[in-house]
Amino acid sequence: MGETSSAGISSGGRWLRRGLYAAAALTGLALLAGGAAAVYGVRAQPRLDGRLEVRGLADRVWLRRDGSDVTHIAAASPQDAWRALGFVHAQERGWQMEFNRRLMQGRLSEILGPATLELDKLMRALDIHGAARRQYQALPAAVQEALQAYSQGIAAFYARPSQAAAPEFLLLGTRAGADRGPAWEPEDSVGWALMMALDLGGNWGNEFARLNLLQVLDTEQLWQLMPPYPGEPPASAVDLAGLYKQLGVYRSGGEAQKLAEPAAQLGSALQQWAAAAVRDVGTNDGLGSNNWVVAGSRTQSGKPLLANDPHLGLSAPAIWYFAHLQAPAGQAADGSALAAIDAIGATLPGLPFVVLGRTRQVAWGFTNTNPDVQDLYLEQIDPQDGTRYRTPTGWEPFGRREEVFKVKGQADVKLTLRSTRHGPVLSDAQAQYGQVIDTRRYALALRWAALDTDNRTVAAGLKSNSAQTVQ
Repeated sequence: MGETSSAGISSGGRWLRRGLYAAAALTGLALLAGGAAAVYGVRAQPRLDGRLEVRGLADRVWLRRDGSDVTHIAAASPQDAWRALGFVHAQERGWQMEFNRRLMQGRLSEILGPATLELDKLMRALDIHGAARRQYQALPAAVQEALQAYSQGIAAFYARPSQAAAPEFLLLGTRAGADRGPAWEPEDSVGWALMMALDLGGNWGNEFARLNLLQVLDTEQLWQLMPPYPGEPPASAVDLAGLYKQLGVYRSGGEAQKLAEPAAQLGSALQQWAAAAVRDVGTNDGLGSNNWVVAGSRTQSGKPLLANDPHLGLSAPAIWYFAHLQAPAGQAADGSALAAIDAIGATLPGLPFVVLGRTRQVAWGFTNTNPDVQDLYLEQIDPQDGTRYRTPTGWEPFGRREEVFKVKGQADVKLTLRSTRHGPVLSDAQAQYGQVIDTRRYALALRWAALDTDNRTVAAGLKSNSAQTVQ
């Protein structure tokens, strides 16, 4: 028993020592982890003071953050001002920009998995990234140069190893740009301007809701429930409900679709419409904003006052980044003149100019009047050849492209997307449309003014930062 007891004590001592060693090792690891976390926390914070050597600048740029968190940029040329803005956007909003870029390109599922696959499908169907490339190529050379300078500033930030990546990059195992090249390209700025247009324009959702409701309402009832633009009569006197049923637009063949009770069908459609309205608050019904001006004759200073509330949602980080850009007049690479910049206000990370703000002579804001810039088209599919659709001059082939979605933790997903003379076919990517229309006979295409190649929104934004008059 003594030996047994002795052996037991000896064994217990070994396990105790092992436990102490393990505890010490874990404590050491915890201290190392804590120290590493502390070091990471320090390195992840942007450096806001001192002097930085940044590649790509033509001359010295002065940056100053004031007590209101407004970043003031004073550069010797417009190009350097745009580079500096790109640098500070990447420095303080790097993950936000990477997320927004992936959203615009339909690539969120690469890092977030299947939860965002349907959203990626919609973005690819809209082909916002493709439209952005086409629009960028059509922009004047001086505007392209501004977007290039902004992208160079972003690249210059990521070329510096001194600041650690945002924690989201580490948690998701990715980096800015990942395997797709640069962290930001000039056309990405055009794409993000299109995404803002998508966020602020939502009447295609209303058009689909009307199409859905006309399964159970007559046309007069529809206009009572969803009246046209305030003060305006319906755009058409056509009996839309009868027309859609006659054409066999709906999935079950119009009149053949019945639920147990017509009232139940009405209730279901209304619930879908109401749920969509609630879900899309801020992007569809309920979309809006306001602004107002007080004349200088009515203010103490004698200067006019402009107030603007764009009604965008709250987020962390915020949508806006406040900055002040100053640069003297300069010259573009093509020899054209570049106006001086002295603009302060709200910028959007991803765009190289003040979106809402003022120069020394002019102040401006944006308010959304909910204009109708989107139309849905029912494209009739050739019953003899599903690769074609009807046009005024006969059957024409759909535009087609194959998209591959890389989904984290799952196999790749392939999808064929089509387009027509009006625009992208949304019913290829949105299951809700296939639940309403007969997709063997019809495709639902979107005509949206923002996708036009001659969209000059970015050029106008850059010019506003040098405005001297309201004209």
